[in-house]
Amino acid sequence: MQWGALIALVGTFAALLILERRVHQRMQQVLLRSTGNPTLATVLYALVLLPGVALHELSHVLAARLLGVRVRKLSLRPERLHGGVVRFGYVEVLRSDDLRAALIGLAPLATGIAALALVGTHVFGLDQTWRALMTTDEPTEAVLHIARWVIALAQAPDAWLWLYAAFAIANTMLPSASDLQPWSSNPLLMLALVGAAALALNAIIALPWAYWFALLFAFAALVNAAALVMLSLLSRLLDALPR
Repeated sequence: MQWGALIALVGTFAALLILERRVHQRMQQVLLRSTGNPTLATVLYALVLLPGVALHELSHVLAARLLGVRVRKLSLRPERLHGGVVRFGYVEVLRSDDLRAALIGLAPLATGIAALALVGTHVFGLDQTWRALMTTDEPTEAVLHIARWVIALAQAPDAWLWLYAAFAIANTMLPSASDLQPWSSNPLLMLALVGAAALALNAIIALPWAYWFALLFAFAALVNAAALVMLSLLSRLLDALPR
């Protein structure tokens, strides 16, 4: 196992997780303060992330159909639950075994990663940067390749539209607590998942593809970091306005 690849993969995914949580918190704060209406703030919050929400819920539906589980209801209507938690939408499926329920719950993560890969590859040339990184052993050259790629992000055709799409997907592709419930309620299934993930990670780390996934997570984290900066600036602007 290559420790460099493992550190890059885990580090970029951890950064994405942290930034995703911070973005959600800051978005809710900004929208609530700017509207002064929890209901309106929730609706606007959901509208901003609607493309990603739709992909998330439709991923559940597709996985259920492929696994032979009937879908009872699909909703994209946002709701504010107890404790201030916002539910963007949900899919109701008929009861099935724990394994199929668990796979249905994880479907949005797989489709989200695939969608980010398509955007990163076909719009922002992420694959070219990855190949360049794989052909250099010099840290300075690697940094320059990444810097050129970051600069090129804003120069891609319809860059802002695709960056928005990447933002919406990156902030809705992670499984929710209800998505993970079949895993957490079945210790044997959770153990099997950990074992399968360890084997898959070992296989990925042994190949250059580990750096591809790390670069993909870094792309999503970078988009979130930029969004967080803009939200923080907007929050300061709201603070400066007279109440």
